Amino acid sequence: LMIVEANVDSLVGPTHHFSGLGVGNVASQAHRAQPSNPKLAALEGLRKAALVASFGVPQYLWLPPIRPQLEFLSQMGFDGAPSEQVSAAYQSSSAGLSAAYSSAFMWAANAATFSPARDCRDAQAHFTPANLLSSWHRGSEAGERATEMQQLYPHGLRTHSPLPAVFPLRDEGAANHMRLSDPLGETGLNIFVHGEFTPECDVRFMPRHTLAASQAIARLHQLDPQCTFFLQQHPAAIAAGVFHNDVIATSHENLLIYHQFAFVDGESEIDRVADQFERKTGAPLVRIDVGEAELSLSEAVACYFFNSQIITPQSGSAEQPRMVLICPEQCRMSGQARRLIERLLNDPAIPLEEVCYVSLAESMSGGGGPACLRLRLPVEVDQLSQLNPGCRVDRALENALTEAIELWYPDRLELQDLGNPEFVQVAHRAVKALRERLDQLRNTL
Repeated sequence: LMIVEANVDSLVGPTHHFSGLGVGNVASQAHRAQPSNPKLAALEGLRKAALVASFGVPQYLWLPPIRPQLEFLSQMGFDGAPSEQVSAAYQSSSAGLSAAYSSAFMWAANAATFSPARDCRDAQAHFTPANLLSSWHRGSEAGERATEMQQLYPHGLRTHSPLPAVFPLRDEGAANHMRLSDPLGETGLNIFVHGEFTPECDVRFMPRHTLAASQAIARLHQLDPQCTFFLQQHPAAIAAGVFHNDVIATSHENLLIYHQFAFVDGESEIDRVADQFERKTGAPLVRIDVGEAELSLSEAVACYFFNSQIITPQSGSAEQPRMVLICPEQCRMSGQARRLIERLLNDPAIPLEEVCYVSLAESMSGGGGPACLRLRLPVEVDQLSQLNPGCRVDRALENALTEAIELWYPDRLELQDLGNPEFVQVAHRAVKALRERLDQLRNTL
């Protein structure tokens, strides 16, 4: 393979809770103030990452950053010792305190946009952290992501600053970006998806990613205009709770699966993409248009079928590559989604050959499925060795982190617990334990 798709997941933090702050996120809002289980959430995410690694796919992991973000509280006017900051914020700004404690960094898909070197005119890989300014709890993550990425990919990567933090440049990262390619990854087409305020929009659900942001990322990454497309998300999808494109469309290599109401003028827009794909790669795009009658918008949002993760196992032969679909358990329980999956697997023209159902109850309750938990990194094979091996998931890393999570993570967390000054130390101690385990493993490499 010329390009191999690595994945980097972000481990759920010990402060995982249900704040309901996700804009347009039906699951987030429906579970607001319900008790969470950070220990279970972290173990579920870690097991999903280990499953991907078991197929031979290069799988990496970012550890949780420190929470609460005390600087964020200081910027809001809460001064003093950490215990005083937390107590004061709990009394007068519960949303601000929740944002400071947020573990939403676990959904790495909207952490940034990454472009492989062969897509960029300067022949360098590019990385732009998302400004995530649409939500209370995510706008302060960009600096952390840039640091983490530089540690994971220390050589040959151009890291840009986040887009300016202004409303017209709202950027939600790769959750609104798809890369199509031939099976070897040699020729890539980039699709950016944005929302717009229109008369049809449900005003409760603000479009979280803009056309201007997508165009800016494409310029920064020096993408070929002939291979770059800007599609508008359908207002009906936004109104149904599709806050990111990866809740209503998914792609992998030469396969594109999308809902009937994913895009404005969807049929003609995908025709344009498919025509250019065949011109550039010499092979047809495998496109699957899922109609409302087969999987309704409401059911798609409920089961997160389109947020399934598609991988090409590296353990098989290059001559007969196969794709595996990793679905949330909710898809197995949905009659519509299960029948759709069976149809796809039984169609010889579709390269999907296997389905794995994974339990991600805690992540799903916050509005994130398998694909939300990972950021794709299409990497040149000869550059794969440049990625930090200390972050790569293997059995030793899985076991070490599992032990630390079992020992130090709480198994129940309520919003009122965030106001307890003692919880600051609980959260810090858990992240410190994870880092110590990872350092111990790195020292053995």
